[in-house]
Amino acid sequence: MTNPGDLGPSDALGRLASLDAALKARHGAQEHAGDGSHDASEVPARELARLLDISRALHRIRDRDQLLEYVNDRLRELFDAQNGFAVLFDEHGEPVIQSANVDKNPFPMSETLLERVRESREPLIVDDTANDDDLRDRSSIERLRIASVLCAPLIVEDEVIGVLQFDQRGEPQPFSAGDLRLLSVFADLVATALYNLQLIERLNGALEATQEAQEQLVRAERLSVLGEMAAGIAHNFNNTLFVALGLCDVLLAKGTLANDARTSVSRIRTCALDAANTVRRLQVFTRGRAQDEDAEAVNPSEVLGDVRELTRHKWLDEAQVRSIAIDVVVEEAETPPVLARAAELREVLTNLVFNAVDAMEEDGEIVLSCGSQGGEVFLAVRDQGVGMGERVRGKLFEPFFTTKGARGYGFGLSTSWSITHRLGGRIEVESEPGVGSVFTVWLPAGRTPLVTQGGDTVVGEGHAHVMVVDDDPSVLETVCELVHILGHRSSAFTSGEEALEAIDRGGFDAVLSDLGMPGLTGNDVAREVEQRRPGTPVILLTGWGSSRDLVPEPSVSKVLGKPVTLEDLRAALQQVLAR
Repeated sequence: MTNPGDLGPSDALGRLASLDAALKARHGAQEHAGDGSHDASEVPARELARLLDISRALHRIRDRDQLLEYVNDRLRELFDAQNGFAVLFDEHGEPVIQSANVDKNPFPMSETLLERVRESREPLIVDDTANDDDLRDRSSIERLRIASVLCAPLIVEDEVIGVLQFDQRGEPQPFSAGDLRLLSVFADLVATALYNLQLIERLNGALEATQEAQEQLVRAERLSVLGEMAAGIAHNFNNTLFVALGLCDVLLAKGTLANDARTSVSRIRTCALDAANTVRRLQVFTRGRAQDEDAEAVNPSEVLGDVRELTRHKWLDEAQVRSIAIDVVVEEAETPPVLARAAELREVLTNLVFNAVDAMEEDGEIVLSCGSQGGEVFLAVRDQGVGMGERVRGKLFEPFFTTKGARGYGFGLSTSWSITHRLGGRIEVESEPGVGSVFTVWLPAGRTPLVTQGGDTVVGEGHAHVMVVDDDPSVLETVCELVHILGHRSSAFTSGEEALEAIDRGGFDAVLSDLGMPGLTGNDVAREVEQRRPGTPVILLTGWGSSRDLVPEPSVSKVLGKPVTLEDLRAALQQVLAR
């Protein structure tokens, strides 16, 4: 049989024309005298015309299911048989019945016949299965009472992808050679249509892949621009927060504040630390995974309780303004700790609760739960909101994507994803429109914290002379005050050039320099200090990221990411001076 991959509509016309003689034999060349009936040759002409119409229709259909449904309808129209089936082989080579109007269990065909057609790659006609040695003892033939069979293969790109079959059951009712030729050509037409459809599907797949690649490129470019913008903003914020945090540490360390003032300054310090954590997350979001420098062992149940109270204004007060009643239920469970920053984990859950509240349009509850499974710990937020479809779920964690209109900025869930991903975890989403959503945060369990959180700030007794270099006067003054609180002497310089003139005169035990400065940078200063005063330790302060995100010069002893606490600075100076 001709390879359908080489066939087109014009080839089909030639094959259909060759059927004329066979169709005449099928219908007989009887002459009807005097009764006014049509000549027998007109019958095949009508069938040829119908097959040509079918061929055109097949090539207009662009959906596989519609195509197969159309084939089944035309099979019933063209052939006089008790049963007709269109079969396609799946990716495992198993036959799958395409007719929707038949009972597929048990399989209503003879698999022996299917295999015979697939192996021979030729049409098959069996007038009487009882006279076929390979069929008469087959259980399916007996069970189905198949008496006469007509089959033709569907071949696409030299591969048999399916079979068209007809059969008579009970008593043999042989098919004619014309029936076989007709089915053979019809199978060619169907195979050609399937081949063309396969090409269209491949083209559409390639187009979708190209569009996806373009979208990824646009997203990457957007994130790149966002990263550059965020880096500049973070640097400026870190310098500002450094001053605020440093002055709080200075005031608290002096011990001259009244109790109420001390409480207020402590709260300001906490706010500054939280703001610094927010800036760090912004940097991590645009930069990717970072090290968990100050991670600790966090109890998931405690986080859930904190989140319930922290979000009370949202699910209670704001919900009441919308005239709905929402309750947040915490289902605690015994779980291993997770390695995380408690503040970040609270933010992840807070964002999820906020989204859950916004999704609630009627009275209901939001359930916060946790548990462990297979070496992982999960924290889940389940709501009874409006839910979402597949399209929205696919864009949930993209920056700037929001379904809240002017009420949303599209950063809550993307930030939550970034935090979770950096902690080595993932967020899974289950949702159905009109039913609600479940967001589940999965994190590795049972890990030991890399660094334990320090206690209260301790003022040390120092004796060193420290050079301080920074182009920002406010930061420069704050660093000097922190150095004095630690008991050291300091000399301030606003540029690397000034600092190097002074270093030549000697007398400095350590250098504290900003990394990003006009002219000579902190790395430049470190290189020159190593050459002019070998062994003098240099500590770089940077607002561009955490200490582990930077690759300093070999001459740099330590890098501290702004803002720096008094305790951080004390520990760093102790470390480098001890060398």
